[in-house]
Amino acid sequence: MRLQHARVELELGVLSDRDGPALLLLHGLGGSSADWGELPAAWPGRVFGLDFSGHGGSQPMRGGVYQPELLAGDADTALAEIGPAALAGAGVGAYVALLLAGGRAELVPAALLLPGRGLAGGGPQPNWDRSPVEAIEQAPSTPLPPGCDARCSALENDPRPPAYAAHFARAARRVLRFEDGTPRPPWWAAAGGDAVGGTIGDALHALAIAAR
Repeated sequence: MRLQHARVELELGVLSDRDGPALLLLHGLGGSSADWGELPAAWPGRVFGLDFSGHGGSQPMRGGVYQPELLAGDADTALAEIGPAALAGAGVGAYVALLLAGGRAELVPAALLLPGRGLAGGGPQPNWDRSPVEAIEQAPSTPLPPGCDARCSALENDPRPPAYAAHFARAARRVLRFEDGTPRPPWWAAAGGDAVGGTIGDALHALAIAAR
């Protein structure tokens, strides 16, 4: 389905239409809702996959800079369409899931944070030795895939202060973090919540229990 967020049309896909609680999936940088593969089959209800602005089937922004807060606005538009839903986000989608879980706690019973591209951003503080233009224009270490707006590379350079993440985590009802022993950025630890392990399917099962 097509949703309107400001001047951008977003693509929101229905990945599973079983009766039960809703789940909104938020992909990583450069990805789309197609990245989730067979994972929606593990959720005991409806599953929706959002393509962020500039990604997948959604339109690119007309000017401006891509920031996590803008993507959170995309996800908020999807949540307004879906109604109450648990969230699972990968990479930059995990950070967006945290922002939305805190900003819309009345609609989000629980959020699962997963690793993926764009997870770290540009570190915990702004780089004052680099101009804002340089931060926006800096090429990503790995090129973004075809069809993704090249300006989305700014999402690999935005600052992610831990105190900012902690503020949203405190406002959220429940936060789960998937841990597999690989490095995580400072904001991740500040998000607190419950650590879950095993497979991604196991983590999704834990999310379903937490969202009840």
